[in-house]
Amino acid sequence: MALGLLLGAPLSAEDLRYPVDVAVGPGGEIYVADIEAAALLRWSGNGFEVVAKGEGLPRTPLFGIRHIVPTGDGSVLASDPATMALYRISAAGEITAIPDDAGFVTPWGIAVDASGDILAVDRVTQRLRRVRPDSIEDVATIRAPRAIVAESDGSLHVLTDRNVLRMADGGGEPLVQSPPFEFPHDFVRAPDGGFFVTDGYARCIWKISPEGRVSVHARGEPLVSPQGIALGADGDLLVADAHARTIFRVSESGQIVPLGQ
Repeated sequence: MALGLLLGAPLSAEDLRYPVDVAVGPGGEIYVADIEAAALLRWSGNGFEVVAKGEGLPRTPLFGIRHIVPTGDGSVLASDPATMALYRISAAGEITAIPDDAGFVTPWGIAVDASGDILAVDRVTQRLRRVRPDSIEDVATIRAPRAIVAESDGSLHVLTDRNVLRMADGGGEPLVQSPPFEFPHDFVRAPDGGFFVTDGYARCIWKISPEGRVSVHARGEPLVSPQGIALGADGDLLVADAHARTIFRVSESGQIVPLGQ
């Protein structure tokens, strides 16, 4: 299946192979990173189309596509720990490596801040790095980083394997009181100022209040291994479940249905 994907080809929701991330563009577009297909997909309303497809071979772009973030110019940024690189994917599907200083080992969570700088965490080197067109700098060292949320006011939050950190002055302040996480993957800002966190081992989506209290938003079937998460244009959560091979829509009340139903 992964070798047969064609650019622009229509796919049903059942064609997903191993979706690890989901993201929503400025116009409400829904993108999915499918690591087994080595592809970036876009939801068309009743199925997916292939935006960009890698060769599916080691050391080639998108072989290990992991996190994605749409930008305001129609392109999508992708991290790829398998090739130790970040990529920019144009609206036409062109894949371009973002120049770096060979300092990335396993770039993972990525974000774009209000100034347009790219931020990426590296799971092996445990660094938060800022990528500008003419420079790259280390911002902080963070134990077991997973994902980043860049706020409109310039502040940053980083999800680790244990907590959500509010970054300031090169360090992180834990936000969550008594975190119950088992294996957190990704997080997104909630409308009330808190966060939603996916947890693959717990088969759970946690809700974190602005004060740092944790509750269960959704848990158990049909969730198998929830990983990437995004807030949809309609206010529902979108969750990429790699093992269920599905993008789920999760309502404000915690109801879980596959995307398109």
